[in-house]
Amino acid sequence: MHWRLPHNPTAYDDDWEDQPAQGPFYQWGLGVALPVLVACFGAYCVVTRQAAYGRELMQLHGPNAIAFGVAGISLGVFLHCHYFWGNVYNQAWFAVLGKIAAACGFIASLGVLIVRVGVLGIT
Repeated sequence: MHWRLPHNPTAYDDDWEDQPAQGPFYQWGLGVALPVLVACFGAYCVVTRQAAYGRELMQLHGPNAIAFGVAGISLGVFLHCHYFWGNVYNQAWFAVLGKIAAACGFIASLGVLIVRVGVLGIT
């Protein structure tokens, strides 16, 4: 991403690294409601071992659906840590640690999914 110089972010800019945008919509909408929806979908995929994704509804089964579900749960945790805890305690250690752990889980599970479906062709 290329910024115009001098870049002077405000409380209304969200760059995923610093304090998130402020307000009840960000804290409760993007910090609680959206993560619950995303994590519930991820948990559904893990429990049922089935997932459908995209316009053409790519069907995932077994370990592929579990990897997709773990990615969804990790995304929900990341959003919650960033928008909710980032608004309550600005850059508290547990909010940052939660974002790092969630990003690692997201990247690892999508890596497994990409290798299994994209490289090996296991559906």
